[in-house]
Amino acid sequence: MTARYTLAFGLSLLCLITCHAQSAEVVSFGPRLSAVHSDTARARIYGEMAWEKKFIQNDSAWILAVQEVNLSHGDALLLADGYRTMGLVRVIENKPAEGIELYQKAISYARKAGSGFYEASCLSLTAGMYQDMGDYDRSLQYYLEGLRVAEQSQNDRMIATISNNIASVYDALERDPMLTIRYYQRAAAVVRSMKNWGFAELIAANIASEYHRAGQDDSAEIMLTVVRDMARLNGQNNYEHASSLTSMGDIYLEMGKTEDAEKCLLQAVAVMDSIKRPMNVMNGLDLLSRLYAKIGHVDLAEKYAGRLLKDATEYHAKLYIKEANKTLSDIAHQHGQDSLALRYYQEYNRWGDSVLNDAQRQNATNMQLRAEMAQRDLEVQYQVKEKTRENSNLRAIIIVAASGLLLLVLLILIVVRSYRNSQRANKLLETQKEQIERQAAEKETLMLEIHHRVKNNLQIVSSLLSLQANSISDENAAAALRESHNRVRSIALIHQKLYAQEALSAIHLADYITQLCADLKLVFGAQALAVNVTVSPEDLTLDMERAIPLGVILNELITNSIKYGGIVEVGGAININVSRDANGLCTIRYADNGVGMPVSFDLRSTRTLGMRIVNELTRQLRGTLTSQNDNGAVFTLSFALD
Repeated sequence: MTARYTLAFGLSLLCLITCHAQSAEVVSFGPRLSAVHSDTARARIYGEMAWEKKFIQNDSAWILAVQEVNLSHGDALLLADGYRTMGLVRVIENKPAEGIELYQKAISYARKAGSGFYEASCLSLTAGMYQDMGDYDRSLQYYLEGLRVAEQSQNDRMIATISNNIASVYDALERDPMLTIRYYQRAAAVVRSMKNWGFAELIAANIASEYHRAGQDDSAEIMLTVVRDMARLNGQNNYEHASSLTSMGDIYLEMGKTEDAEKCLLQAVAVMDSIKRPMNVMNGLDLLSRLYAKIGHVDLAEKYAGRLLKDATEYHAKLYIKEANKTLSDIAHQHGQDSLALRYYQEYNRWGDSVLNDAQRQNATNMQLRAEMAQRDLEVQYQVKEKTRENSNLRAIIIVAASGLLLLVLLILIVVRSYRNSQRANKLLETQKEQIERQAAEKETLMLEIHHRVKNNLQIVSSLLSLQANSISDENAAAALRESHNRVRSIALIHQKLYAQEALSAIHLADYITQLCADLKLVFGAQALAVNVTVSPEDLTLDMERAIPLGVILNELITNSIKYGGIVEVGGAININVSRDANGLCTIRYADNGVGMPVSFDLRSTRTLGMRIVNELTRQLRGTLTSQNDNGAVFTLSFALD
């Protein structure tokens, strides 16, 4: 299938939606600079110039963005704009770690300035960087956060762009086409309201491709009609229309509708030629040559394959050189020219190896970049720990100095006022009380630090599991690592809750379950899922020994509902009810509205790892667990609190 239209770098105020040209001509800013006299005005112009040059003159863009920052005089909006451009330049230069740091600065200043556009823009740029590296889980996290910010600021341009890019990630992950289509449809609705018909036409073509991927060719045909409607509004002689025609031709070719495919592809090639887009016309040439070879029009197949080979060789487009040689080899074989067919086939294999080597090198580069990013995260965490340790040492020195001074004062008081025995005794008792309270406070601080460090270490383990899962080609092994990653996150959340609250001995159950559900929704991209948590009494708490196994049990149940229960569709819901009776018995009823459990499901004899974990942790709680189907899967867990 033809690649989907994405906007991984489409965050410019000028080219967020209107991406009509492959590279915009840089406007002359000289007269504008000479007409202004304030640093703020000059900084704003430097920022516009830097953004214009970001793809075509990296060094100039960097220098201009630095000048914008230097002339900002603390203006948060200018700082956000400058650091955003600097971050993008570093990412373009394949320096993602530096780019991330600059994006984070831009996000900080965007929040200070109250600019939802710049905050969402930088979050989306960060997501696009991870998407290019193949780290789709982290990419989705940043895209979804950017979409939330764009929605809060009601910025239609950002909503359309990020929705389109989220769909492209789901498509790359080969997720349910209906999920991908929902995000494309949201982007389409926004760009139509903005009357950006070119972008609307491309998105409609993407939706048609997704319907075809889902096997719903009737719906795909309907969307192709929408593509034609958008084309009439967009115009017939532009890049967007030619790209849409190429997608339509690809879909028709796969449907077996060769006449419709031929018509679309011939038009696409003609438009691309008329607007002088030699790099973009190759996909249409490749599809045309394969179409004519398929229907037996050998001369036409040879004509377009020959042109494809010539153009691809000129622009060193390895993939299309490979495909052209394959088609020409098949044609020569049909003509009985076996020696020529063999030469073309040898070239096909040679360029195929070259494409494979390029892909392997890119995968190796992406893995190295991910490792560098993980190392940078660990370094930042280490620096935070070192700073915390230094602060602890400083506090210890202050305490020792204060204690020494206090003892000195006490000694003087004892010598000078020895005759006031009763007052001295009272003073001594008062001092002892202060020391006990101080020791208690130090102990509590130490416990908070322990929970904080345990949480950080668990997060490191969780990140390592996630990185390992992303680097494994075996999908079953990767899925197992991701499930372990979620289990570790549920335990880390316990320690996070402990050091974030005053009471170190108990977890507030309602807050913990709510945050656990929110984290899992983000991990699985199930934001449309409704989760209702009720706890009675509302202030019900659990000690850490019970909270950890309970968190892992809920993690397994929620994961099963999302992955196997069919509740990620719109309308999916999970209800978790927690209650405590007068005898101290805690009962948790977990219910989803999915497809329910198989008829043959037996909770006691199931061999799945998730359910075995649930059964073992139930025994650890000294509780009981039952299951049933009631408009979905229902699990009831009971255990004693005392």
